[in-house]
Amino acid sequence: MKQIKLPFAFLILLVGMVTLSCSKKDIYIHLTDTEWEVVKIKKDGESAYTKTDESYLLIFTNENTFTINLDVNNCFGSYEIISSGDIEISPLGCTEVCCDSEFAMELARLLPKMTSYYGQGDELILEGEGKIVLKEK
Repeated sequence: MKQIKLPFAFLILLVGMVTLSCSKKDIYIHLTDTEWEVVKIKKDGESAYTKTDESYLLIFTNENTFTINLDVNNCFGSYEIISSGDIEISPLGCTEVCCDSEFAMELARLLPKMTSYYGQGDELILEGEGKIVLKEK
């Protein structure tokens, strides 16, 4: 009876470890000199994501600045990693050419409201007053 219980207990322990490691958030993402394509956004208080077929690139150019390309306008700002997983993003400065889509304008409004970040596979997740999901470029 003991011979059956020991391998079974080991199997349960192994399955538990694998499950925990798969669901763990990888907050040790290096942002400097990386490019991320926006996949979807979710406004605060909404349950559904809004997806995009357009290509919006968020580029962390160095240790504290970034750019983001919208439909027509280009924006820039600064960021600071407060602690592992915590980020502070400045209000954006953008060119003022007309005609960005509603999605692009919402993205520009949401970005400075993000207060935390983590990685999941090849995705960067920004959270705060809403959520932005990006895929590594």
